[in-house]
Amino acid sequence: MIQCKECGATQYEGALFCSECGRFLMEDSHKATDVLPFSDYGHRPPPPPPDDFKLETTPGIKTITFVIPHSRHRHMLELSGQIRVGRSGSETDDFPELDLTDEDGAELGVSRLHATIQWSNHGLVLMDLESTNGTMLNNYRLPAKRPYPLHSGDEIRFGDLLVHVFFD
Repeated sequence: MIQCKECGATQYEGALFCSECGRFLMEDSHKATDVLPFSDYGHRPPPPPPDDFKLETTPGIKTITFVIPHSRHRHMLELSGQIRVGRSGSETDDFPELDLTDEDGAELGVSRLHATIQWSNHGLVLMDLESTNGTMLNNYRLPAKRPYPLHSGDEIRFGDLLVHVFFD
């Protein structure tokens, strides 16, 4: 039970207004909203990638796990050359290695050929392929055709589809 500060009437916990005098009971319980850690990154450009990127073939097999939170699906893929990210279609012969068609890819703005993940002299890199709705890496929008380093645990948005990437 809580007590109204205006008239002193006892009210049930969670009541918004006093049943006796009508005073708003939640005025004093409001706290300032915290700023989320990445809330200001969406409008800032990403840091520039190193100038000495050289795309290379994979030195051995690397397994990458993609976790899609909204469906709770996990996709484990072996990186050999590159992983193309996008949506498959019966009208095209394109079948990306990470096919997001069944993850509501079309509705969430994933392009047919959206991005690639491949090996470089700086480790794994992500590159947007001039997708319609863009690619975000840790809430930074990536410019097209530029490789950006990936780290295990990174958050990627292909259009509006959130994906977490994990690897050793």
